[in-house]
Formats: sequence, structure tokens, C-alpha cells
Amino acid sequence: MGMIYAGILAALAALLFLSRKEEIRAGADTQMFSLYFLKPALWLYKRYERDESDEENRKRNIRKERKGKRKGGSAWGKKKEAGLRLREELQLLYPAGAEERFRRYQVEKLSGLLLVCFAAAVIGGLIRISGGMEQRLTEDGWLRRNSYGEGETDVRLKGQVGGTEGWEQEVELTLSERRYTGQELDEMIPQVRAALEQEIQGENETLDEIRSSLSLPSQVKGYPFQITWKSGNYELIRADGTVNNEEVREKGEIVEVTAVLSCYEDIWEESFSVRVCPPVLTQEEKREQLLLEEIEKEDEAAAYEEGFWLPQQAEGEEVVWTEERSDSSLLIFLLVTGMGIVQYRFMDDDLRKRLEKRERQLLLSYPEFISKLTLLMGAGLPVRAAFMRMASDYQKKKSNGTNYVYEELLLACREMESGITEIEAYEHFGLRCRLPQYRKCVTLLVQNLKKGSAGLLAALQEEAQNSFEERKRNAREEGERAGTRLLLPMMMMLAVVMVLILVPACFSFAGM
Repeated sequence: MGMIYAGILAALAALLFLSRKEEIRAGADTQMFSLYFLKPALWLYKRYERDESDEENRKRNIRKERKGKRKGGSAWGKKKEAGLRLREELQLLYPAGAEERFRRYQVEKLSGLLLVCFAAAVIGGLIRISGGMEQRLTEDGWLRRNSYGEGETDVRLKGQVGGTEGWEQEVELTLSERRYTGQELDEMIPQVRAALEQEIQGENETLDEIRSSLSLPSQVKGYPFQITWKSGNYELIRADGTVNNEEVREKGEIVEVTAVLSCYEDIWEESFSVRVCPPVLTQEEKREQLLLEEIEKEDEAAAYEEGFWLPQQAEGEEVVWTEERSDSSLLIFLLVTGMGIVQYRFMDDDLRKRLEKRERQLLLSYPEFISKLTLLMGAGLPVRAAFMRMASDYQKKKSNGTNYVYEELLLACREMESGITEIEAYEHFGLRCRLPQYRKCVTLLVQNLKKGSAGLLAALQEEAQNSFEERKRNAREEGERAGTRLLLPMMMMLAVVMVLILVPACFSFAGM
């Protein structure tokens, strides 16, 4: 897997190098992390466009399409259909420069996919490297164990007996940590005694003047000894270090406190002479001392050596040992890559939502549009002049936001200014709006140009009246939809109110 991750990163590095001379600017809605892969994505997309424009490929694709139609449709045909549909949707959202928007849209999608591949390869590689750093078995068969105090560890091994023609078997074993030798333990005793002399004092200043409880630890940090305590006078000093000095005279009494140190099968005893003096603590401090307890820790087992040699032979044949380690990098790589593919696959959902928003706005804007058109034509303006007037008014108020119907109106006016006939401009306007209301309006305008203006104003007035009735119906639908959205917040507020009422009531009943 490490070679796969390295290959992916090398391929991305090569793409970055090959695309270094490409020029592309990030859009306002381009994701920040995708900026680094815009140039490689543009370089790949140009190669893809060049291959698609090749004459021989086009002929082969046509043959595939014809053959696919006989079989119920080909994958290439479906892909081409999806591309055409995407171009049409972008044409509706961005009338000016739709081809460039389609190209940038594809480049940004490809850039996001490259970013996900880079992230997946980096994460997978790091997990792979971290797993390799924990390898315990060397090539010559030396198995390393944990050092002192690091605890046991589980290792999976695979032994191959008799070479490639023999047999192999996986084994699991638990490695204990390294143990101390007897000499090392003897050398630690003086250090442990010095540490205990300081620690058992607790809050007392010296062992010659004990007025509060002793601190008798079960273990000294950094040493492998388990400690138990014995007292020479349990009436004065208990095994847990509690001091009963209420009846002690002013001169105090000497008590021997013995620490029994054990490690493996060996035992050492260290005695400390302490003088128990009468207490001088306040009653509050005494109570506090009685409530305090020390948390004991168990001594962990240790081993004598850093590691051991694995068997080199079995049944007279040579054994080759390898360590089986868990490698979750592939899973992480697949998950991250899968997320990238899903994100790439469903990136068009945002485009669909914007298209639905556009159609909804066109539907809601129709009553205003038809009313204004009827008003201007009723004032004596021809259709073309009415369109120019509405477009001019919209340009003055465009800072308030984008209105798609007036954007299409502006485009229709520019088409007429560029030489396209009025009939074609109106028909294009209806096709871009796509809604049946606009198509009906365009039909009336085209009939006016072809057959004369008799009855056009009356038809437009009737259409305006019908549009207002439809607007009322749309307003009711919007209100119902808003009520549905508010249902969940209202239920959450109801739950909060119930808690505010029931909790004080429960406490009042509990107080009774």
C-alpha cells in the first residue's frame, strides 16, 4: 500500500509540475483548499477536450452510440446527454458566458476530486508510516519487548517452515515488559529509602516530630517495588498511617515504622524511627486529615532482558519469521476517497437547487411582469418599447438583487439590438423561462406581430388578472410550507416548556 500512496502523490506532483504554466483565476465561490489543484485540473480538462474533439474518437463514439441504441442505449450516450443537460442548466443560470461557466464548473469539480485524492494518500501514508515505526521484529529474528513500566503488548507473527514449499502458521502472543535483575533491585534500595524518608512525613516537618497522619505510599514513583507497612505500636500509628496522638505526652513516644518492599519473589525491610507528639492542629484540620486517603497502585511485572530470540528451526527446517501488523490506512484511504467520489457525484445537487430557486422566482415574478407589461402597453407603448422600458428600470435597481425574469428580459433586448428579429427574441425569451405562463405570454406577443394588435391588450389584462389569482394560490402554498418547517422548532419549544414546568414540580414533591 505504501507504493500506491507514493505513486498517487508522485502523480499529483507531476501534474503540478506539468500545469505550472496554466493560467486560471479562482472564482468567488471556489473552495479555498481546491485552489491548489485548479491548474492541474485545467491541464487535465484541456487534454480531455482535445481527445473529445479528435475526429477519429468522434466517429468511434458515433458508432458506439448507434450500437448502444440497438441495445437500449450506451454509457457514452448517457454521458453525452448528461453533459448537454448540464450545459442547458448553466445557460439558464448564466445567460452570458455559459460555455466558460461550464468549463470552469468541470474544472472546479475535477480540482475537488484531486484534492480528495491528495488528502486520502497523505492520510493513508502517514498511518502506514506510523504503523511501521511500531514494528518489533527485525529481519534477523530479534523480537523487541517493551521497556520497564511500559506494560505488556500483543504481537501477531507468521512463521513459514520449509521455505516456499513448506507450511506457514500465524501465532499470537503476549510480550511481557522487561524485568529487573536482582542486582539492579539491590542498587535501588538506598534510593527508595531516601525517597520514603521524605514522603512518609506527610504534612509533618520532620520524622522527629509527628503530629498529623503519615503518608505511607504503596509504591514509589519510578521504582518497581510494592510496599506494605508495619507499625511497632498500632495504638499510636496504624498501618494506613493514621496517628492517634490524643493521649501522647508532651515529650512524645518513639515508634518503629517498617516498610516491607516486595518485587517478584524478593522481599526487603526498611525501618524508620518516628517520634509521635501530641497534636496541635485545629479541630477542622483534624477532620480534614481523617477524610484524606492515598490511592494505591499495583506493581507491574517486569522482565530481565530487552528481548529474546525467536526459534530458528522447527522440525529440522529453517523458520522465517515475519510480523503481522494491523494496517488501517487502506480503510481510511478508501473511506476518504469514497467521500470524495460521493462529493464529486452529488456536486450537481447545488446546481439543481439553484435552478429550482430560479424557477420558483420566475413563477412568483410573473404577476408583476405581466402587470407592468400590460400597464405600459395600455399607455400606448409598443411591445418592443415596453420591453426596453422594463429592462432600463431594472438596470437602475439591479443593486437590490438579481431577478431572473428581468435578466432574461435584458438578454432579449440585447438580442433585438444586435439584429435578431422581435419574433425570434420573444421566442428565445419564452424558451429560456420555460414556464407555461411565460410561453403563453410570448405566444400572445408573437401573434400580435404576425396578425395585428387587435384584442392583445384585452388578452393581456385577462392574463394579468389570472396571474394574480395564481399568485394568491402560491402565497397560500408558501404559508403552508413555512408552517411545516416551523413544526420541529415548535415541538422543541414545547419540550423545553414541559421541562421548565415539571422539574420544579418534582423538586417540590420531593421536598414534601
